[in-house]
Amino acid sequence: MTSTLLLAQGTIIDGLERGEAEIKRDACKAAKESAKKNYDVRDINVGCNCEISDSRQWMCFVRFKHFVEDN
Repeated sequence: MTSTLLLAQGTIIDGLERGEAEIKRDACKAAKESAKKNYDVRDINVGCNCEISDSRQWMCFVRFKHFVEDN
């Protein structure tokens, strides 16, 4: 019984880690789309840093270069 429980726990942990990775990937994609929508993006880093806030919301930081018009 104990060995079965340990195997099940490993499977659950693997599933949770895969789910978290998918959420991070989706949050990163949304952050990049938001940057492109709100700025004239010229260059954007491939990756981004995502973390979960105290309010349990994902926050992603994306580095990019954008064009700024001189007025």
